[in-house]
Amino acid sequence: MKKKILTILLCFGLVLLSGCSVPPQYGITQNGDGSVNQSLYIPFSATELRNNGVEIETCLEISNYIKGEFDKDYLNMYNNFIIRVNTDDGLSAQDKIALIRGCPTMEDMKGEGQLSGISYEFTFASAIHYYYFNYGMYYKDLIAELNKDDSIVENNFFTNKRINKGQTIFGQNSEFDEYNSFAEYITNKCSEVLKQYTNLSDEVIQTIVPTTYIYRYGTTSRRLHSDADLVRYINGIYYHEWNITLENSTREISTWQITANANVWYTLALLCGIILAVVLIIVCIIKEKKKKPQIEIIEPK
Repeated sequence: MKKKILTILLCFGLVLLSGCSVPPQYGITQNGDGSVNQSLYIPFSATELRNNGVEIETCLEISNYIKGEFDKDYLNMYNNFIIRVNTDDGLSAQDKIALIRGCPTMEDMKGEGQLSGISYEFTFASAIHYYYFNYGMYYKDLIAELNKDDSIVENNFFTNKRINKGQTIFGQNSEFDEYNSFAEYITNKCSEVLKQYTNLSDEVIQTIVPTTYIYRYGTTSRRLHSDADLVRYINGIYYHEWNITLENSTREISTWQITANANVWYTLALLCGIILAVVLIIVCIIKEKKKKPQIEIIEPK
């Protein structure tokens, strides 16, 4: 299956505000039971705004606006998901029921928190549920897309290295022509919201809007390696984290797995077996020769 970096964030009408040390974070975790967790955290620093003279009522108004935009876009995505399932000819009636049950509900589309930050946590029964919900494709087309293998394979003598490269969600095109990446879209939308609700100068706004982001991928596999800036091991999960900045939002990230070159190892095992058998045969022959009785011939005088 093609290892893909998610190219669709669940809302393109998003706005967020981060004036604290914790940047916006987007994460995907594949659990040992096959389920997938998806998370999005948008920090909101009311303290930063208050320090710059913004009234608490205005802070709450901005926070409610941000959460409302997220909730609306998530709800639209959920509705599109339901419509797609119901009209998908590649799924049986039972498959459709199982698919809906294995994905988040409409109630899950509402985020939590306001002044300290807004978070969304989704759980999918399997990777297929996750892909179907997020990719906006019908089942047959989705399977065909996932079966495409664009991995780079490096064949060494004893091992094979399968490399997958791509961009994080923050480096994807925002589908808005005026922006090069989704990170750039986030930052610009953030500035627009602050200009709309406050009288802060452009200089101050630039110190508040987010310019760094975190993309996180979690897996139970210890064989997965990456060029992540940080790898954490927590409760059986290896979390690979990449720090994304506005300037390098389109940076390419890599993951890879190293497996044994089966043909070489099988050949070596066969050769070793043959050599061992030959050695044993030679040893047995030598021992047999030593066991033969020595007959002494005495000539008569």
